[in-house]
Amino acid sequence: MKHRSKKILSYILSIAVIVVAAIWVGSRFIHLGNVEFTDNAQICQQIVPVNSRVQGYIKEIRFKEYEPVKKGDTLVIIDDSDMQLNVARARADYQNALAGLDVADRSVASASANVAVSEASIAEAKVLMEMAATDFARYEKLLEQDAVTRQQYDGVKTDYEAKKARYEMLSRQRSASSTVVDINRQRISQSEAGIELAKALLETAELNLSYTVITAPCDGFTSRKNIQVGQLVQPGQTLLDIVDSQDIWVAANYKETQLVHINPGSEVEIKVDAIPGVTFNGKVKSISTATGASLSLLPQDNSAGNFVKVRQRIPIRIEFTADNSPEDMAKLRAGMNVECSVKY
Repeated sequence: MKHRSKKILSYILSIAVIVVAAIWVGSRFIHLGNVEFTDNAQICQQIVPVNSRVQGYIKEIRFKEYEPVKKGDTLVIIDDSDMQLNVARARADYQNALAGLDVADRSVASASANVAVSEASIAEAKVLMEMAATDFARYEKLLEQDAVTRQQYDGVKTDYEAKKARYEMLSRQRSASSTVVDINRQRISQSEAGIELAKALLETAELNLSYTVITAPCDGFTSRKNIQVGQLVQPGQTLLDIVDSQDIWVAANYKETQLVHINPGSEVEIKVDAIPGVTFNGKVKSISTATGASLSLLPQDNSAGNFVKVRQRIPIRIEFTADNSPEDMAKLRAGMNVECSVKY
C-alpha cells in the first residue's frame, strides 16, 4: 500500500472514531425531545432506627446482617431479671393498696356504727336528763315550801347534774365519732389515689418488661450488626437500622430552569446505574417549595455583597408506578444513582 493510501486510511479511521465518540457523548449528555433530564437523583427509602427503651444487658440477638425481616419479628432480647423483680414489687404494692382500701372501708363502717350507737345513747341520756330536770324543778319548789328535806333536794339535784353531764359527754363522743368517720372517708379517698398510683407503677413496670423484647417496627432489611451479646445498652441507644422495603421513591434535584415543564403527575423514565438495560416508570409526586440550598444546614446568604449567581436545584419526589417488574424493583437499594427523564 502506498504511503498516500495509508495516510488517507488513517484520516478516515480518525474521523470515524471522532464521529462515534461525538455520537456517544451526545447521547449521554444531550437529550433531545420533550424531556427534562437529570442525573442528580438517587433512590430513597425510609431507614428506621431501632432503639432500646430500657437499660440492660443484651441476652440474645436474633437477626443477621442485611437479612429480610417482617414487622413484629423479634430482633434483640435484653436480660429482664431486674424488670421481673420490679413487676413483682409493683404488683405487691398494688395489692397492699387494695388491702388498705378494704381496711379504710371497714373503718368507716365501724365508725358509722359507733355514731349510731352514740345517737341512741344520747337519746336515752336526753330523756333521763329531762326527767331529772323535771324532778329537780319540783323538789326546788317543795324545798321552798319546806315540804322536803335538804338531803332529798341535794340528792335530786345531784342526780340531775350527773345525767346532764352524761348527756353532754355522749354528745361530745358523738361529735368525735363523726370526726372519725370523716377522717376515715378521707382515708378512703387517699387509698383510692394510692391504688391509682400503684396501678400506674405496675403498668409502667410491665411496660418496661415488654421493652426487653425488641421487635421490628416494619417490613424491611436489617443493617450492619454493631452489637454483641452481653453488651450493656442504654435507653435511646440505636441497636440497628431497618430499611423499609414498602416505601421507595426517587429524590431528583432539577435545575430551577427545568421546572417550566415539570408538574405533579408528569410521567418519568428512570434508569438505574446498577441495573443497566432496565427502564423504570414513575410519576412526579410532589415538588419542593424550597431549593436544596435553602434547606441545607448552612443556607447561603447573598447579602454580604460577594454575589455569584448559581443556578439552584429544586428537590422533586418521584414515585414508581405499579407497572414496574417486582423482580426489578427488588433490586433497588437506597442511595443508588439514577437518571430521570420527565416527559412533557
